[in-house]
Amino acid sequence: MLAEEAEGCVRAHESGRLTPFEQRSLSSPFPNTRLPTALGATPAVAIVIDRQSVRPWLDLVPEARFRRLSEHLWIAISMFTGMLATLFVIALLITRYQRSRLTLAYLAYIGALQLYQLQALGFGAAWLPFWPPPGAHHLLQAVTVGTAAIALALLAIAFLRPRGRLRSVLIMSVFLSAGGFYLSAFNAETYRFGAVILILLAILVIVLLAQRLRDGEPAMRWFAVGLAAGLGGGGLQAAAVVTQGAWLPPFAAFAFPVGNVIESICWLIAILMRLKTENLSLQRRLIHEAHHDALTGVHSRASMHAHLSKAIADAKSSAHPTPGLIYIDLGGFQRINDRFGQARGDQVLRHFTDILCKLGFQADAIGRFGGDEFMILMPPDAHWSHTEGAAATILARFRDPLAIDDDSVLIRPDIGLLRITADYNSVDEVMQDANRALQVSKQFGGRRATSFEPRMRENAKAQNALRVALEEAIRTHQLDLYYQPIVTLESMSPVGFEALLRWQRPSQKSIGVEQVLAVAESAGLLGALSERIIEMALAQIADWQRHGVWSPGLFLSINVCEQQLIDGRLLDDLHGALQTHGIDACALRLELSERSLGTDLDWSRLVLPRLLNQHILLGVDNFGAGLASLTMLTDLQPDFIKVDRSLIAALPNLPRAQHLARVGCLFAAQIGSLAIAEGIETTAQLDTLRELGFEHGQGRLIAAPMSGDETASWLQLAARAHDQLMTDSTWQQQLH
Repeated sequence: MLAEEAEGCVRAHESGRLTPFEQRSLSSPFPNTRLPTALGATPAVAIVIDRQSVRPWLDLVPEARFRRLSEHLWIAISMFTGMLATLFVIALLITRYQRSRLTLAYLAYIGALQLYQLQALGFGAAWLPFWPPPGAHHLLQAVTVGTAAIALALLAIAFLRPRGRLRSVLIMSVFLSAGGFYLSAFNAETYRFGAVILILLAILVIVLLAQRLRDGEPAMRWFAVGLAAGLGGGGLQAAAVVTQGAWLPPFAAFAFPVGNVIESICWLIAILMRLKTENLSLQRRLIHEAHHDALTGVHSRASMHAHLSKAIADAKSSAHPTPGLIYIDLGGFQRINDRFGQARGDQVLRHFTDILCKLGFQADAIGRFGGDEFMILMPPDAHWSHTEGAAATILARFRDPLAIDDDSVLIRPDIGLLRITADYNSVDEVMQDANRALQVSKQFGGRRATSFEPRMRENAKAQNALRVALEEAIRTHQLDLYYQPIVTLESMSPVGFEALLRWQRPSQKSIGVEQVLAVAESAGLLGALSERIIEMALAQIADWQRHGVWSPGLFLSINVCEQQLIDGRLLDDLHGALQTHGIDACALRLELSERSLGTDLDWSRLVLPRLLNQHILLGVDNFGAGLASLTMLTDLQPDFIKVDRSLIAALPNLPRAQHLARVGCLFAAQIGSLAIAEGIETTAQLDTLRELGFEHGQGRLIAAPMSGDETASWLQLAARAHDQLMTDSTWQQQLH
């Protein structure tokens, strides 16, 4: 600063941004020292040179003009600082409302920009008491510039969302540039390195922005305008420095701060538009997820409930034909999960749904109602034959196993069909009747479609009453076991017994074991029923042992269902009960219907090891009436195979039945199993079986099912008969 005194002497003082405000002659943001108090006729002039800041002039300024410029600059700086503070508050509120990488990056950017301006204009030391002293100027300058560069670049990366190698290059460039600026506090040359990397980074951002602008996103356009304003302001101010302001207007001296403000405002608009777009997208996604199943992509349970409600309302309010409902259950799906794992089970569900959607049904909605339950709602104007035809198409499509990766998975759809009429008042009523039709399909062996009929409601009530009665029967010990002998057909000497569950209800006929097991499985009573049967059977063996009628070579077989073996609770209960009663496991057999072996369950892997581990043998019942393959039976290696009674009944008059029975007997011998003929009712059947080579059998011709006491008497009679060595058939008649 140069000033001439009254005597004509010119005084010189050094000035700069670090000159404290109290040492300046005027309250001016321009750096200056105090002017001499006594001035001569020559007006005072100030020469302002600040090479570290982007100041566009080197000029002689009269005091009056200097004062006016200072006033204008104060107003501009106040507006600039106020705008940045306002944008910072707005960014803070947005971040509190919706925290994300983008909003946090913008908040950091505004904060770093405000910090840089406080340092660059020297107001930090004047306004903030905790600001570092002038000795830390170079370090603070390096820190603020580097931080501003990081915040600016990270905001651009957060908004543009580069991927892959380009993202890595941009992030690495950011930290190289910032590192150069940080190190400039100790070595000024690194400042140039940081500036060069920042220029290259800006070029990469511009190229990436040009690619993103092709998407037509409005927020991207605002971001481009802001970036252009920031780069344009910085370039204009740099040009003013180079040309020393010779031909550029005074505004060029403040182009960079003005560009920063415009850039910040445009970027705030772009971020708000991006957040709005993302929120709308999130709302659409949430609405889609609320109405569609996350795993399969079809309608969700809630969405299908809404469609069914609308169908019921339409059926009541119009005379149009009623829509048809197809209710599908994937029978045995739990076995797929057990065999292949949960992930493969999910893959099977997705594959099933894809096929279902590609079958081309003109349906109002296809949805997943439960874990492995699906439904198809046909349009109201579709004829009922279309509903039946769609069900037949589904059954035909899934008749063969599905090839998923390297596995072959068999899906067994059971289907219930229902007309949604004006008689229904709620979705629950619709689902109850659809489920009743579905249960009938399962009872008839599955893989079929059954249309709902009103009589099914009465049957369902009867089944429910039966479940309640069975639960009471188990609790009050109303169940009994009867025992039918299994003998050698040549000598009629017993080799074992089959325990037959009997439930004699008051004033009603007795219920067979298969029906009892089916009711128990549907009611979730298999565990309690298994425990009760095991206790009765082993207690009876122990009682026979105490009375001396049970021989070590005899066995007792118990009828079980596949679910009991899969759950494993029956085997655990059986192991504990054998130890409690002190009975050898070889005295017991588990008897499983061949119909259960027709499923795709891996018996040799999931069930057989458990049985062998506890030394329990398995027998197969109803051979010839189920779907089990010979390969499966070979892998299972049962202790005995019982030829079904329907085949035995046809032996005397049907040669084909004789051929099948002979094959069964030979097959059992080949795999080391006993061949047992069950249901022997006549002497003709017995004679034919002996001719075919059968050595063991059971049936009413030999002995009817008996109570435990009657069985003990029968065993005593059989023992006496052998002791007397009778040669005629009198003792056999007595046994019968």
